[in-house]
Amino acid sequence: MAQANFISNSTGSTFHLLSDNSTIGSLISSINTNCSSNLSSSSSKSPSPYNSSAPGVPQPEQAIQYYRSSSVVLTLDGYNNTATFNSNPNTTASPLPSGVDTTLLNCLNYTIGQAAPLIDGASSRYMSPPCLGFAMLVWFLWFLTHYV
Repeated sequence: MAQANFISNSTGSTFHLLSDNSTIGSLISSINTNCSSNLSSSSSKSPSPYNSSAPGVPQPEQAIQYYRSSSVVLTLDGYNNTATFNSNPNTTASPLPSGVDTTLLNCLNYTIGQAAPLIDGASSRYMSPPCLGFAMLVWFLWFLTHYV
């Protein structure tokens, strides 16, 4: 598990991105390209290991957005979503704290949503050849005309 920090250059809002090392590395590049005008120079330039026992690391109740089937998560320092640990499915999420840089948040949301890679999306090793579907259709039609 790896993480990256993105700090607002206007409000100091600190967002953390967590995922696997390769995904974080790829997203840092995309975020720095698309959101650079809103980022502090102390924002991450490369992934760092996530250490769950270190003080101040992102916690589950700080999550503000999940991407790609929850394989990527964006958290916000100072956010405490009390609904995270509530067993009632009708509980609504807590509002974001005031003073959050929504311009940076919107840029992060858009960029991560567009750039987060699909992890090992359909491997060609398990895909059928393109003509197999057509061949099955022809066989099925032949079968229907001869045996039904």
